[in-house]
Amino acid sequence: MKWFRFSLVILAATVIGAGALMDVISITEQHIKPSLLLMLLVYFAINCNSYDAIICCFSIGLAADITGNLIGPYFISFGVIGTALTQVRKFILLKKTGQQAFAIFLTGISIYLLAIIIMKFKTSGSGAPTFANAAAVSMYSAILWFLLKIPVETLGKWLGVGVYRFGNSLSEPRA
Repeated sequence: MKWFRFSLVILAATVIGAGALMDVISITEQHIKPSLLLMLLVYFAINCNSYDAIICCFSIGLAADITGNLIGPYFISFGVIGTALTQVRKFILLKKTGQQAFAIFLTGISIYLLAIIIMKFKTSGSGAPTFANAAAVSMYSAILWFLLKIPVETLGKWLGVGVYRFGNSLSEPRA
């Protein structure tokens, strides 16, 4: 993994997600927008080796917290749920686009539900999103994955996803 490039990609996804560009594709009166960080989290959790994937999950959670009102809920929820997805992918192959979209949906619901629970404990709950809003964001992100899979995979190759720390590819057997 090329970490400097990764930080640039996460910074770009954070700025795009928090900026006015996402308002153009928002839907309904609640301004439901897809979460680019959620899609990147699932991609990295599925395709990186475990060590790199866990670092990616917590980094993406920190980026999600920076755009929000509170620091902490998304860091914890993205990190914990992303780490769990990293462990699940050892048993369930998620190579087809439909499977990955379903993983984005389930992961998004889990992340936002955990974040909502943490926000309820941390504050009076005035700034926490509703579960319906979280489900809509997860569904919209899963649907958008069908359009963004190829560009995200291209970014992943540029970042060195799928290459071990010592240069071996994931597809090559380790000696």
